[in-house]
Amino acid sequence: QGPAARSCPTTPTNTHLHIVAVMLALATASSAWWFPSGASTRDATVDGIDLACPDTSAPFGLACGMKVVATAKASCSDVLEEMHARVDGQADGSWHDPHNRGTYAVQKYGGSFSTSRLTGDGKFTDKQLFTLTRTGSGSCQIQACSRSQVPSGLDAGTNYCNLKMLFCGSHDCAGGRCCKPLKHDFTTAGEQTEKFMQSSVDLGVCLKV
Repeated sequence: QGPAARSCPTTPTNTHLHIVAVMLALATASSAWWFPSGASTRDATVDGIDLACPDTSAPFGLACGMKVVATAKASCSDVLEEMHARVDGQADGSWHDPHNRGTYAVQKYGGSFSTSRLTGDGKFTDKQLFTLTRTGSGSCQIQACSRSQVPSGLDAGTNYCNLKMLFCGSHDCAGGRCCKPLKHDFTTAGEQTEKFMQSSVDLGVCLKV
């Protein structure tokens, strides 16, 4: 993600404060944009499914983010093992983040698995939380949420990519590029997404390198 997508100045000016005030006014006018900062919440839903989301340090929770729900045709243990393998694979070069070579780290935000991701340019860190639930026929429902940590309105698809790149399979392709799993190559179905602010969904943006 380029710097223009979400710039965060270290010293606020009157103009910056005015922008934050406008963002707050817009957020409070639309419940779809209002998500309080602080501890992980359970009030974020996708088609009635409660999702746990990591916190954001952005004032008033005015930060980009994405919620994703999908069902993997694999056991939850296989899904979890694959996500761990990708994060661990960064160290020996067996896997890299195809979205501009960001860097994931395992965290303890809650859920079944959680990570942070530092953008490839080293400027921004987002938080991700995954909740895995066994469903019928050996499938696994993936409930995932990513939040930016600075005030932001647009994210150029970053928060979606933060999540998708840890569980996508070789069937997930765009622009002639496909996801590259390490241990378990499974398909997913029924994907649903819901954005914070004006975050976007674009698999082509995710599969860049």
